Amino acid sequence: MKRKTRTRWIAGLLAAFMLLSTAGCSGQDTQATDPEKTTAAVTTGGETTTAPTGEETSAEENLPPLKLSIMLPYGSSEYDNEEIVKKFHKDLETYTNTEIEWIWYDLDMYYEKLTLLFASGDLPSILITGKSAEFLNAVQNDAFWDVTDYYKDYKNLNEITETVFLNASVNGRLYGIPRSRTLARNGVGYRLDWLNNLGLKEPETIDEFYDMLVAFTNGDPDGNGKNDTYGLGVSSYAGTWDIMQTWFGVPNKWGVDDNGDLVPDFLTEEYDNALKWFRKIYSEGLVNPDFATYPAGDWDVMLRGGQAGASADVLDRFRRNQGYFDTEGIPAETMLVGAIDAGYGKRCLPTLGYADMVVISKSKVKTEEELKRVLQFLDDLGDAEMLDLIERGYENVTYRMADEGYYVMLNEEEKTALGVLTGDFRKGYNQLLPYWSTPDETEKRIPAEPVTDPVKLLEQQLYEEDKEYVVPNYGAPYTSPTYVASGTELDTIISEARLNYIQGIIDDVGLQEAKEQWKRSGGNDVIKEMNDLYHAAGN
Repeated sequence: MKRKTRTRWIAGLLAAFMLLSTAGCSGQDTQATDPEKTTAAVTTGGETTTAPTGEETSAEENLPPLKLSIMLPYGSSEYDNEEIVKKFHKDLETYTNTEIEWIWYDLDMYYEKLTLLFASGDLPSILITGKSAEFLNAVQNDAFWDVTDYYKDYKNLNEITETVFLNASVNGRLYGIPRSRTLARNGVGYRLDWLNNLGLKEPETIDEFYDMLVAFTNGDPDGNGKNDTYGLGVSSYAGTWDIMQTWFGVPNKWGVDDNGDLVPDFLTEEYDNALKWFRKIYSEGLVNPDFATYPAGDWDVMLRGGQAGASADVLDRFRRNQGYFDTEGIPAETMLVGAIDAGYGKRCLPTLGYADMVVISKSKVKTEEELKRVLQFLDDLGDAEMLDLIERGYENVTYRMADEGYYVMLNEEEKTALGVLTGDFRKGYNQLLPYWSTPDETEKRIPAEPVTDPVKLLEQQLYEEDKEYVVPNYGAPYTSPTYVASGTELDTIISEARLNYIQGIIDDVGLQEAKEQWKRSGGNDVIKEMNDLYHAAGN
């Protein structure tokens, strides 16, 4: 499908500008204009901007606006009656030639509602979902469009990487547009100031990491004379153990054995070795003993409060914690590393490279031509104009331009002084963004402040460096029917066994019994079905 020439702003948009002018909003349109096009002056908030009036239009632009219903988490309709929000909606719709009904739920309610919608089949045009069992069942029931043969025809969506395609696909087919995220995002953060206080070297191997945890637990790293610290801070979030077990050679969910067959990570010798090490550091008191019930939402309380000196999670968690230390005047230093060498070289557990998918329902989008228009809409969201509109908003309404030439988001005091809406009316709309853009579109964006913070620079450096160390999930593209039906039960058997083994509730025999229970409960069928799919694909 050829990229169309787009009319950014049409005459109907002028009314929205004039409406804002009479309402007294202070703002400036951020959409790019071509200086060689004929323009019309429009006054808004006391400032004069221009809107193109004479651009060539394509056949597609002569179509009536595409009507869409879009369901998203996080946002709300709280500010819909504000003139700036009406302008925001109009600008987005004009650029994409759409009329949009926005459907909002808070995060907890969203996924409850999603389950009900999957069961009923009465779905909006577009929604956000992960590869849950309910979604896979809906795919089997032909609820969503297969976009595999279409997305490469769109300039921004064509940027989807092969790794993300494989991770997001269902048996080699893609039933939505994955929302791009950093691939090599996981790693370790630890208190460098504690390490220096104790005269230790920065850890690179698993033995050095262990020695650091011992010293952080028993060596009074904060110098307060109390035995009140743990080396490793862990919450009920299981990702910390997933990240660390990868260091020990454990596959990323599905590996390939010596026979060329797929094998689950927990049926490997490396998995058992990793759990022995986890059990050791727990039994020696190097981990907070309440980790299994410690609320994941309170994890930063432990890390920022100085109860624990290290953990494993996304690197940006530890960078944000350093920002907290700096803001609060706490003399703490954070160090980031991508992985620890446990004898298998540097190995990083990747993210999937995406966070959920933007999926298109067949109940509302009924024809191939409508599908193509929806994909064009999602592709348009990767253009600089749309990314800046949704993420930045409007100059002197949500952001200002610094003298150095980059944008700065306005704080509440600045908004009040300007007499503009103080609430964040853009909240939640970024959940719709696929975040795939061509280099040209990325280059056209409103400049952001150059990164100078050393921890942020290190974070970005690790994101790039660690890409070559990420461990692929060889089973990611395939979906076992048995797992769709019984995956929750099967996952619970293994996750509970791992927790119980780390805490010493069960021993080696109990761990192996849990694995056998998994096999008897449908696990053997999952392995067979996964391998049938894997080998049928030519592996």
